Amino acid sequence: MIYDNCFVCGASNPIGLKLQFHYDPAGHAHSEVILSEHFEGYPKVIHGGIISTLLDEVMAKAVINSGKIAFTARLQVSFRRSVASESKLHLEGWITDTKSRTIKTAARIYDDSGNYAEAEGIFVLPRS
Repeated sequence: MIYDNCFVCGASNPIGLKLQFHYDPAGHAHSEVILSEHFEGYPKVIHGGIISTLLDEVMAKAVINSGKIAFTARLQVSFRRSVASESKLHLEGWITDTKSRTIKTAARIYDDSGNYAEAEGIFVLPRS
């Protein structure tokens, strides 16, 4: 599913991040991003809401890659350390469990020095 106006991945969103995602053989979603000063909360530190948005999106992409469309029901983020603006970040999201209408997911934002933030999510399939 591609929504061209999505803030994170939409190619037509004039203020969006325009991230591109790819998938490994295990179904994990991946992307990379360098966030400018426009996304800071404090000087030279990326806002936690942007970090949360990226974690949510990479988990959603793992769900979409599995052939399902679902909506975020719960997002739990653990911030490990601050993210400096202009840092090159790697995103990874994956499915950890699937039940009838719920999909559990996990994600991380990291670089070679380790994780900046991690998340767990629960996505819910719409009722038919």
